[in-house]
Amino acid sequence: MQALVRLRRFVSCVVICAALSGCTGISRGIAEAVLDRKVEDTRQCQMQGPKFTGLRQSLAQHSDGTIGATKVLMVHGISHHTTGYSNRFRDRLVAALDLDIVDPEVKTIQLVAPDLAKEADGSEPDLGTLRVTRHASRDGKRSLLFYELTWSAITEKEKKLILYDTANTEGLGRSGINHTLKGFMNATVPDLLIYMGSGHAKITAAVRESVCWMFSNDWRGLPSQEGRHACHDWQKTDLASIALDDYFFVTHSLGSRITLDTLQSFATDSGSALAGSRLESIRGIVRQKDFTVFMLANQLPLLQMGRAEAKVTGQYHAYCTASGERQQERILRRLNIVALSDPNDILSYPVQDDFAQQHIDSRVCPRLANVSINVAQQRDILGAASFADPLTAHNGYLEDPRVISLITDGTGDTESAGPAQGKCQWQEVRRTHRTDNR
Repeated sequence: MQALVRLRRFVSCVVICAALSGCTGISRGIAEAVLDRKVEDTRQCQMQGPKFTGLRQSLAQHSDGTIGATKVLMVHGISHHTTGYSNRFRDRLVAALDLDIVDPEVKTIQLVAPDLAKEADGSEPDLGTLRVTRHASRDGKRSLLFYELTWSAITEKEKKLILYDTANTEGLGRSGINHTLKGFMNATVPDLLIYMGSGHAKITAAVRESVCWMFSNDWRGLPSQEGRHACHDWQKTDLASIALDDYFFVTHSLGSRITLDTLQSFATDSGSALAGSRLESIRGIVRQKDFTVFMLANQLPLLQMGRAEAKVTGQYHAYCTASGERQQERILRRLNIVALSDPNDILSYPVQDDFAQQHIDSRVCPRLANVSINVAQQRDILGAASFADPLTAHNGYLEDPRVISLITDGTGDTESAGPAQGKCQWQEVRRTHRTDNR
């Protein structure tokens, strides 16, 4: 009996350590080979919120191929990312949308923002890389521009200060598992600390520049040669299509907080990438636009702690309704936020119903849908306990077909299908209308 107890403890420890250290393959291998050879998929998905549309509906509106475009910006979270990190996710997305043609050219822009202070050597701050790819249907009637932002370069310089600790060349040696865990912490936690401190201006500037490039130009107007370019200084900048294009964001982990902070900054920051003589006309157009943000591994409640509250909160009706007395002061017509979290992700948090009203600037007109989804499969450990790989729970969204379906189709067009093709239980939030005289 004691031997069985020790075996259970050993297996549990190995699985947990493997998951926390980032060894997804090891943890999956143990789970499949030792714990459960045949596991029924019991993962659930529950959603509460209003209706929202996805990429497919946007593409259908632009199906004549001449009016407007569908644009998607991907923003990553903590840990080092290299350009191309979103390729597999992007390919799943366009495959689900039947966009089988890809342009052979990739537009690559090294981001700069002239309004930021120069580096000590007099150079413009390096804000990372924006890669743009173009995808189309075989009949040429539907097309999508996919923008991938890689901002890791902003934090890499400061993170070099603790590389010696990851290498563990000083003091006593470190055990193998602890060495891996410490390396994981050193690669991820500093990104959060830097963003909350000295890196905030640069990282949000990278998103502002990316949004500006989404607003400006068509595919042909984007820079063809790789180089450092500022959006509003680009000689071919043309903002005429803002009113016609649709804008979607897919953010992961810390990327959600970064993107929300950037969008909120448009309410007060006249020195953003949108600044210039046409700023007011641009704002007038954007004021009539809907943006949709899919926040994967959402962390908004955690990252709200210790932060100053938004300038204007609790005034949704004044800014965001047709009869609102301050509707001309809003920034967007609506910001649809779809916050996805796995309860087994130790770095993800569900969003309470009143979070948007209390903590998000009313001028961006937030409308929130909260999705609780099992991305990681929960498994039984020899009858002693249940376990779900926390790394898969944090990073597995980009491979989950239900998540892909929510992004492509939203809540669906029919009552029978429902969101995620009927694989996500949906409690719709909307005002009810009485049919009696009470």
